Amino acid sequence: MLREFRGAITALALVACLAALAVSYDVGIPGQALLQTLRFHVAAMVLGLSVLLFISGAWWRGVLFLAIAGASVGQGALIIKAQQDVRMEVAAQSTRPLFKLLSFNILSNNRNGAAIADFMVSSGADVVMLMEASPIDKQREKTRVAYPYATFCEACDSVIFSKTPLTDLKVSSLGPAWRNRLVTASTIIDGTRVNLVLAHLVKPYFDDLAAGEIYGLAQALQRLEGPLLLAGDFNAAAWSDNVVRLANWRHLAPGPAYPATWPVGLGPLGVPIDNVFTRAPLVITDVRATEDAFGSNHRGLLAEVALATGS
Repeated sequence: MLREFRGAITALALVACLAALAVSYDVGIPGQALLQTLRFHVAAMVLGLSVLLFISGAWWRGVLFLAIAGASVGQGALIIKAQQDVRMEVAAQSTRPLFKLLSFNILSNNRNGAAIADFMVSSGADVVMLMEASPIDKQREKTRVAYPYATFCEACDSVIFSKTPLTDLKVSSLGPAWRNRLVTASTIIDGTRVNLVLAHLVKPYFDDLAAGEIYGLAQALQRLEGPLLLAGDFNAAAWSDNVVRLANWRHLAPGPAYPATWPVGLGPLGVPIDNVFTRAPLVITDVRATEDAFGSNHRGLLAEVALATGS
């Protein structure tokens, strides 16, 4: 019986290790981008199976699989460190608070539009970026009090709201899967011109489409000069290859943490597929998930954004 248990656990660990391999190396298999987002969840699975092997007396197998889990976590930690190094280079300068952001995929069939509008107004955010925003279509009078400027357009489900005037508005598509899910605008906050970019990307198991959208987003960001904030539903974690490439290409930095936003039911054990990035001289000093999802399958993100003013 014990031997059968060891064999079953070993088989499961081998499958998990194959997933860890796909996380760590681009082997070109379908759905690999999705596995990369689940990097630390896969490593936790391998770790748990290693513990079971230790308990069952299969020490050498336990050590082997533990080493594989550690290597995967270590590689992920290096990615995070590199991203945080970029952020800290800006954060180490003298900074002053500039604005507060709320970014939230509220779910297109959500029936809690009124509650979401109330939360927007009470959040203290200076800029709000909503995806799948149709549930608040009937709340425009309420939101207009706090956010007199917005990027509403026909056939758009991604909207930027602002307390300050918005200019240079552009709505475009990142790829053939969904239309009008890239919104760019600029505004002046406390004397500083800020480029605002809202992106809702395709799910990562559409491998080529996901990579193509990242490339299209990178091209759009290249055309924008000066301080920049990018937020939205990436359907991928900041440590997945596509998002890492985007951040490297355009010198973007995440916030100091990676709050889990999906699925809501897993709370902090979920996946951080909603992201906020800045380009210097902007820097995110704090980012956290909203406590309430208001009926959405995502939690929103609240971020404090500062402006680096020098060394």
